[in-house]
Amino acid sequence: MAAALWCTAAMGAVAGCSTSTQATVPADFCKVPVSKAALSPLMPHNGSVKQTYYAFEGQPGAGCTLSVGGHKVLYIDIQRYDRAPDPADWKPKATPHKYAAERAVSFPGHAAIGSDGAVVRATCTSGNAYMVFGVYFFGDRVENTPTGYKKLQRFVNDFVPRETKKFHCTD
Repeated sequence: MAAALWCTAAMGAVAGCSTSTQATVPADFCKVPVSKAALSPLMPHNGSVKQTYYAFEGQPGAGCTLSVGGHKVLYIDIQRYDRAPDPADWKPKATPHKYAAERAVSFPGHAAIGSDGAVVRATCTSGNAYMVFGVYFFGDRVENTPTGYKKLQRFVNDFVPRETKKFHCTD
């Protein structure tokens, strides 16, 4: 009997039993559907998931936060402008983010994407309107390597076109 109890205790220790909650990847972020494959690489595996969304006053846009286990993982600042964009030199915009560079994106526009953040300008289909996205990625899922930007780029390519549609920037 004692041996059985010891084995059960040892197996629990080896298996790494934990009372923490497994993080569930949300189907929506910032009030648009997101691909699980694009969002899950950005999230820790454990912890309760919380989202906040607030619409900006006076200008179309919003701020969105995704937290897991009480720690901020992703923050996005979105703004729509109904005027022609200023000519952009992406090098200064990319400097705060590690390994940032102008990267090709799946939508009309430009993006400077690094391992821990991105600055994105999406072109609207009508007139001279455009949208700007500030993407900030935090926590232990950030890969500060020359190829660490790839998971954030995958998310940007999935998320930005959905947000531009929500703000009537694209069809």
